[in-house]
Amino acid sequence: MTNNLVAIHGGNNNNTDNTNNILGNLLWFTVSDLEVLRTDLVKLVQHSGVPEKYIPAPIRPTDAFRRATSEVGGVINSVGDETTVLMVREVLSDEESVVRHMILEIRDKKNIRLSYNQVGTIIFDRRTETMITSASDNSAQIAAVKAKMLFDRYRDYYGADHIRRMVKTVLDDCQAVGVRPSGGVYFVPRQYESTARALSSLIKTLPGNTVELHLVPLMDATEQREMIEDKLRNHVLSQVSQIGSMLGGDASVLGVKKTLKSLSVEFASVLREQPSVSKVTASNAIHQLQGLKAQIGEYEGLLETNLGEVRSTLDVLRRQVRTMLDRQSTEGVA
Repeated sequence: MTNNLVAIHGGNNNNTDNTNNILGNLLWFTVSDLEVLRTDLVKLVQHSGVPEKYIPAPIRPTDAFRRATSEVGGVINSVGDETTVLMVREVLSDEESVVRHMILEIRDKKNIRLSYNQVGTIIFDRRTETMITSASDNSAQIAAVKAKMLFDRYRDYYGADHIRRMVKTVLDDCQAVGVRPSGGVYFVPRQYESTARALSSLIKTLPGNTVELHLVPLMDATEQREMIEDKLRNHVLSQVSQIGSMLGGDASVLGVKKTLKSLSVEFASVLREQPSVSKVTASNAIHQLQGLKAQIGEYEGLLETNLGEVRSTLDVLRRQVRTMLDRQSTEGVA
């Protein structure tokens, strides 16, 4: 429960004694209604001290196209029991083009029925990197014009999603764990203080009215160590559940397990029942389990505690995935 957290404020960030008195920082952020040119973002990252490897990849024209066309749909009108909605649906993506159709959905509550009518097409030509539109309806014509306008802008501007993903990647590399069941508040260990401060500096310089990131130092006390260990165990449960789901397990079954022991039993069952899992998926699972084990090791040092049973369980799960992968390789050769 975060209402038991004890925070300390102020102090010189370069003061070693002060740093030794804290476990790390609580961090939360909000990023929305944001647009920033790639060239501007690169300069801001360089100035902030955030490693440049976290700068989002250059925007692909196809991504800009999909982002723009996804934003032009919505309710056109609603009269009485009838509501008309414009939808954009992708029907083709190949080496030459991406094709999306504009469709009017009419929802008739009185007669309890739906009807559909294609009213336009939006095509992205991969060779020329241009958009081609056609519309047979006024609402589709308006949507096509808006899509072109947004496409021209989104080719050059990062949006809030890009920045949120960047922040989350930084936090993952800082071994952050969530401290609220609903998410949004993270604990960042003290050894990543400089990166967290650099990230805070970057967020403060970004344009937008709802762009912010806050850091609050967390005092090194027994109660806080116990709380962080509890959140770390929950984090491991969540991650192992997601890995099991990635390997083909039922997320609704994996997600309700309350202990790592019971989850590991279900995890093993998933591996036994899966007829096949791609080599890439299995390799990703092994990599993630290794990363979790390394994270546990870091927190053992920070919290001065022994989480050997967690590390051992993660090792067992990793070996089970490896065994499944080797078995499939052998069966494939046979």
